[in-house]
Amino acid sequence: MRYLYSCIFSIALPFIFLKLWLRGAKVPSYRQRWLERLAFFKAPTFTEGNTRLWIHTVSVGEFIAAKPLIQHYLNTPNTSVIITTMTPTGSEQVIKTFGDQVTHIYAPYDLTHIINRFLRKIQPHIYVIMETELWPNTIHCCKKKHIPVIVANARLSEKSARGYTRVNKLSKPMLKNITCVAAQNRTDASRFLSLGLPDNNVDVMGSIKF
Repeated sequence: MRYLYSCIFSIALPFIFLKLWLRGAKVPSYRQRWLERLAFFKAPTFTEGNTRLWIHTVSVGEFIAAKPLIQHYLNTPNTSVIITTMTPTGSEQVIKTFGDQVTHIYAPYDLTHIINRFLRKIQPHIYVIMETELWPNTIHCCKKKHIPVIVANARLSEKSARGYTRVNKLSKPMLKNITCVAAQNRTDASRFLSLGLPDNNVDVMGSIKF
């Protein structure tokens, strides 16, 4: 099922770039830094011996929620923070807020060869996903490289849960590769469990905003 998903994603990729180009007519930054989305960028230099923490925030909302978490780890000795976003507005917020305190890159598109190229350059020790941005190949590649995957401030609406149910042969193996889901409430936790997340891999932590 993941192979079929990858084939469909590969076919869709030119249309994804076309959409970025069209959106760039109003927001020029959508036409910039495309190679980063394919994991073509100069490998950053990190302090030797530091724990490299990769935090993925899709856009502005997820980044704002993640700010206290990011700041905590910036204050933690021997820790380097890498932040990925999907949108230019999210990117602008990261740079405006943290500048060169963090490494910021656009998130790689979810194809195995792209993800593996990204992981070789970043070499993260932990991957933290904010809320519900779950990508099957990314999680699979992290699992293969023994990189723990944590979903922080996790939420899952009833509508999204139904969507995952329709592709259960893809979503269930993906959920089994997640190390820990820190759910916002018991309802969100139960939805993750109903989709196949192992019982021991979820904790109800409340919203990070509070």
